[in-house]
Amino acid sequence: MPDIGLPPCHGLLWARRLDRPEVLDDAAVEAALAHGRPGMELWLHFDLRDARAHRFLHALPGLPPQARAALDERTEMAHLDTEGDALWGTLPDFHHEVLEMPDPLQMGILHVALAPGLLVTARRHPLRAPQLAGEAPALAGTAAQQWDLLLRAILDGVGRAATTLSVRLDAIEDRLLQERPVARTELARSRRDTLLLHRRLEPAAKVYEEIAEAAPAWLAPAGHDAERAAARFGSALRNIASLRERGRIAQDDLAARTAEETNQRLMVLSVLTAILLPPTLVTGVFGMNTTDLPGTSEPGGSWWAFGAMIGAALLAVLILTVLGFIRLSRRPAR
Repeated sequence: MPDIGLPPCHGLLWARRLDRPEVLDDAAVEAALAHGRPGMELWLHFDLRDARAHRFLHALPGLPPQARAALDERTEMAHLDTEGDALWGTLPDFHHEVLEMPDPLQMGILHVALAPGLLVTARRHPLRAPQLAGEAPALAGTAAQQWDLLLRAILDGVGRAATTLSVRLDAIEDRLLQERPVARTELARSRRDTLLLHRRLEPAAKVYEEIAEAAPAWLAPAGHDAERAAARFGSALRNIASLRERGRIAQDDLAARTAEETNQRLMVLSVLTAILLPPTLVTGVFGMNTTDLPGTSEPGGSWWAFGAMIGAALLAVLILTVLGFIRLSRRPAR
């Protein structure tokens, strides 16, 4: 194949041959691409924060124009497309900083273009899956197998995040069942993280289910089963959906408990108001300072007024007890 002119290979984080343990520098990558990658299986990973990388990506040989454009597009949504032997698009991934404990709040986008013998990935923020797949000691063998490893690393992060969320929801559910205090902020944070994870994963699962039906024929023989990958995405999505449902049920339980506590407080306030209203009426009557009030001209009138207040309160308690607003607790017989 004749040489083709390529811009300088800027923004390259690493270039690895997948068919043998060899790391290529910029010049070797340019030479390999210019000569058509004879017998090579390459994985190129780029940093999109280097503005010079865009020119090289848009000149990559062996990829359709749409695939080259997808390598540096600005989007937060997952999508995958295919044409001929090429597959390209974007998928969500966790930031590299949360390698062991993936956090749904720290997710980015992995850009990918895949063709026979060539896997090109790019990102704007260091991501978890490329780092894990790049540190794997064993050779992937082919670009399709390396792509399969990347997908497994992405879903591993999703699984770890789901496990963390499940443990947090377990603790919240246990406290609800034991009628122990539950912080609303804690439950809200768990529901927020679950929603963010579901929002990121759902488009990826749907597009991979669609792409599995039209995947390039060379993928399966080269080591990537698109239907199996779609099934793994679907399983992860169902797991996240179940966590969302658990969070909703816990929120309903907490809201019901809060409403019950509010009703109990209102009941106590209402009972106290009903008990204190008759004595208040008595004091109001004796405070009118009008003539012919009982006890104003005889000695001991104040004691009669106090007695009337206490009697009115006791009468109110008796009426409330008969009506069932006050329940007298009884100790169980020993």
